[in-house]
Amino acid sequence: MSKKILIIDDVVFNIEFEANLLQSLMDELNVQMQIDTAICVKDAVALIEKNDYHAMIIDMNLPDGSGVDIAKAAHKKNPKSYLAGITIFPDAYEDVHEHFDLFLKKPIVLETYKENFSRLLQID
Repeated sequence: MSKKILIIDDVVFNIEFEANLLQSLMDELNVQMQIDTAICVKDAVALIEKNDYHAMIIDMNLPDGSGVDIAKAAHKKNPKSYLAGITIFPDAYEDVHEHFDLFLKKPIVLETYKENFSRLLQID
């Protein structure tokens, strides 16, 4: 089984941290994974148009728009993609939860992140 995942965040450290957590999780579960990254809505949408992603981790507050813009583009391309929104202010996005399968709160807690992402990918 192989998973193609897109991580979108405007902070490179966050992308690296999340990619390392995902790689650790996938290694534990013996699942192959390819990770692509983007630092803005424009780059994310361009990648979505060219690729088919199993899942995306989307920072909700980006310099050139909202994670909701990315979620809409993702669902237009592939309604079966699993989407996780991530933010330090989850209450500010209560009205857009229907665009996401999961919401994660920053700062990231290792075990909670792994557990939630396993559920998001539907990996037992």
